[in-house]
Amino acid sequence: MTLPAVLGLLVFFVVPVLFLLGYSFMTAGRFSVHLPLTLENFWAAVTSSASLRLARNSLIVGGSVATLCVLIGIPVAAYIRYRAGRWEFPVLLLFVIAMFASYLVRIYAWRLMLGEHGAVNATLLALGVIDTPLKALLFSKLAIVLAMVHIGIPWVVLILYSAMRPLEPRYLEAAQDLGATATQRWWKVMFPLLAAPIGSAFLLIFILASSDYVAPQFLGSPGDQLIGIQIQSDFRGLGNWGVGAARSFLTLLVYVFAFGLLTVVLRFKRLKEIHWEN
Repeated sequence: MTLPAVLGLLVFFVVPVLFLLGYSFMTAGRFSVHLPLTLENFWAAVTSSASLRLARNSLIVGGSVATLCVLIGIPVAAYIRYRAGRWEFPVLLLFVIAMFASYLVRIYAWRLMLGEHGAVNATLLALGVIDTPLKALLFSKLAIVLAMVHIGIPWVVLILYSAMRPLEPRYLEAAQDLGATATQRWWKVMFPLLAAPIGSAFLLIFILASSDYVAPQFLGSPGDQLIGIQIQSDFRGLGNWGVGAARSFLTLLVYVFAFGLLTVVLRFKRLKEIHWEN
């Protein structure tokens, strides 16, 4: 049973990463790479002011989107699991359906809603909150974050709901019987049990949001673009495959580092719990 999985991992992940690594060390031509080997691609990737600005934007947007998705997803998943009752399956089904909604359609929907004559400005004008339409809503980091949060929440809710499914309400009830407040019940009982799923959900959304290059093009200004747009431009626009491969590999290393950091934190947390138990 493990052989097909190993073969799939080799063919669809390991081999492409090795090709990417090889391209990043080769001399770049116009839509091509060739020998001799060189480190100039990595030097260009890490010293370019544009790359550093795009990387900073990616970290800000990715971190903001992941944080908001987790903060919203935890209470939503908890409500579905423990409070929805007979509506549990229908509500859960709505989130599953939302995952299959067209990505581009949702991006266009946010572009329309945040536009000068969109639903958001129309509502604020009707309520008397503003006198003139807000032009700063669209083509901003805020627009990118809102759209990506909308796209990421169903994933987070389903991940956390799956983690909460085996956790019976009696855990919370027992803590309540022992005098714990609602905040203490969640902080002391549920969060330790959900630490790994929360970390996994955060990392998944961080990777998806920080590497996206479609939403920033439709919703962001030229100064709000992310590293993905530069990589896409290197490969498809400029034909600079060597630098594009170097940027891609460095981005992958950042994600691997984030995964390793999450693993170390969770393992340290587990060892600390074992120490206190003993």
